[in-house]
Amino acid sequence: MTSASATATTRTRPAPTTLVTPVLVEAIERISPSFVRVTFGGPGLVDLSTADGFDTRFKVVFPGPTGLLPGSTSTPEQWQESWRAMPEAERSPMRTYTIREITTAGDAVRLVTDFVVHEAATGDESALGPACRWALTARPGDVVHIVGPHRRSPMYGGTEFDPGALRDLLLIGDETALPAIARILEDVGPGFTGHAFVEVPTAADIPVLPEHDLVDVTWLVRGGARQGRTLVAAVRSHLGLPPTDLDAPLPDVSSTLDVEVWETARYSSAGEDLGVPVPDAGSSPVRERPDLQDTYAWIAGESWCVRALRRVLVTELGVERSRVAFMGYWREGVAMRS
Repeated sequence: MTSASATATTRTRPAPTTLVTPVLVEAIERISPSFVRVTFGGPGLVDLSTADGFDTRFKVVFPGPTGLLPGSTSTPEQWQESWRAMPEAERSPMRTYTIREITTAGDAVRLVTDFVVHEAATGDESALGPACRWALTARPGDVVHIVGPHRRSPMYGGTEFDPGALRDLLLIGDETALPAIARILEDVGPGFTGHAFVEVPTAADIPVLPEHDLVDVTWLVRGGARQGRTLVAAVRSHLGLPPTDLDAPLPDVSSTLDVEVWETARYSSAGEDLGVPVPDAGSSPVRERPDLQDTYAWIAGESWCVRALRRVLVTELGVERSRVAFMGYWREGVAMRS
């Protein structure tokens, strides 16, 4: 007589990489002329990854033109399919934001983020983008969806700030990058030095940032100047470069994204080999070349500004591309898709 033994096979489900969850607006605060601070709450936020900190991104999915959101599904993949399947006239707009703060009290998790807003010049709200329009009219109890990195994900989430062993920081951005810069200044340790340059629309938009003894912050008020020009001019001066024609055309940078450039140590939107130096454009000589050997640059904001600063650091000053993160968050005059 023979006996057969059965071997049980246990299949382990892969750890989720993405969180999709509905959240409620719990609080709205107009903190300056150009910023609305929104606090979201909901039980699903307990699974949102907050381990990275710094400039961790997530997406907000707003109700579409008909007020609809994608239906609830069992997996993020099914939710994304549901979102893509919505007719164009009904599809919920999706936009990317930085985690400004996560607070936990008992079982309650709250996500705080800052929205850049501007009033319609003609009073016609239909001329505003969907995110701006939503932030200006949102009320406690409103529902949106959050898409972000899952806390159990073993994969890289939505964080680009990665200085490695470098300890001198050059942080540059416009108002759309301000929440990330504020969070970076909160999260970096005392061993970091450097400088941050931030351009905002008005002096009333300058917030009280976390104090860092060794990182100076220069505020630049744009006023009526063109987007990014004041910021680029200030950075050029800081780096010892002579003034230049900021309205001269910049070299094209091909990209698969809405913006012209997104380049970090991990990824190039143009599909370029990040180990290959950018050719010297034959720019004017540096008056007094700064020591950038220990510098890590993090640059984000409007696409023209990011491209101009990419030219400054990589082309004119020869900084290794692995030591700079360039992120075009948006492009002036173009409605972004997500």
